[in-house]
Amino acid sequence: MRLNESMRIARANLLANKTRSFLSVMGLVIGIAAATVVAAIANGVRLSVLESLSSMGTQVLYLFPNFETARGGERVQQLTHEGLVRLAELPFVEAAFPQMSYSGAARGALNELRLDAMGIYPRYLEVYRIPVVEGRGFNDRDLEVKARICLLEVQTAQKLYGAAGALGKMLRFGRTSYEVVGLVKRSSVPLGFGNGVETSLYIPLPTLFRQEASMIGSMGSAEIWIKKDYKGDPKEDILVAAAGNPQRKALFMIQDPKALIEEMQKTSGRLQRTMLMLAGISLLVGGIGIMNVMLISVAERTREIGLRKAIGASSRDILLQFLVEVLLLSGLGGAGGVGAGVLAVWLTPQLSSGDVPMAIVPSAIFVALAFSVVVGGIFGLYPAFSASRLSPLEALRHE
Repeated sequence: MRLNESMRIARANLLANKTRSFLSVMGLVIGIAAATVVAAIANGVRLSVLESLSSMGTQVLYLFPNFETARGGERVQQLTHEGLVRLAELPFVEAAFPQMSYSGAARGALNELRLDAMGIYPRYLEVYRIPVVEGRGFNDRDLEVKARICLLEVQTAQKLYGAAGALGKMLRFGRTSYEVVGLVKRSSVPLGFGNGVETSLYIPLPTLFRQEASMIGSMGSAEIWIKKDYKGDPKEDILVAAAGNPQRKALFMIQDPKALIEEMQKTSGRLQRTMLMLAGISLLVGGIGIMNVMLISVAERTREIGLRKAIGASSRDILLQFLVEVLLLSGLGGAGGVGAGVLAVWLTPQLSSGDVPMAIVPSAIFVALAFSVVVGGIFGLYPAFSASRLSPLEALRHE
């Protein structure tokens, strides 16, 4: 029997039992869809991590007080404004930003929300690609006079002020009122460690120092961006600049986010393997479902098999017929699973405001399709082999 004839018969048999065929491949559809989504999430996270590291072509380091020194009776040293200035003046430093935020109630014209305010310098917006879509950003004069002004994230501004708009209005935050001078979008830098990507309110750093008494004169940590063409080890110079004295450099410590990224990638890999295992179980269930349906099909078509053998069909023809049928069925299930997975990858960012990084992996789609056909072939081999071994006489006597 020629292959095209087997395909025609297989297609006719599947169409004659649409509901059963559909239900038999649901396990494959779910498993392949899950595998496609898992691969997209893992790839999206990987690309986000890489983009975070190369967003400015720089290396980012984080400076913290060394709390271990407090165990020896030494007072924990906080980073001062002077220390931050010394850091920014280092020749290999692209930018240095303090990590200082303050959480409080923000009252607008319509609502009151609890927001995290971040104290920033003007260049912060440039480095983190935070676009000012309306109004203006901060300038050096705002820092000098400790201006009571702020920037609001667009969606937060809509919640606080509605259609009337927030620009030029007063915002009550904590104990102080600030004029909203600009509206900003979320940062386009996808990942960061304490960089305020999710911050909705920005205030000039000296202003936040002045208004929040507990933060006057010091800050907890700093984020330091190293120039991309610098090849040396900057850590020693950073510690000395922060402390202001080589003998006191042990009062600070530096954390390299690459270590955190490596740990995050390991965690992501473990999560991916777990989810793929669950998807594999679903594929296994789908394969068992296909095998059951094919066994039922063999039982229902026993007389047909006997008749075809009686008029000259060989066992090889019968084996080929059922294998083509099961491969067609599993291939359709794989295609349906890939389609459902791609649809889920497309819909998820729409429903989650882009918070879930996802990126389709073309190779994963081909692997998923091939895997579904292989699973179908493995589980369909036994029913096909059983059909090919039926005796024509016994098959024709079957009721």
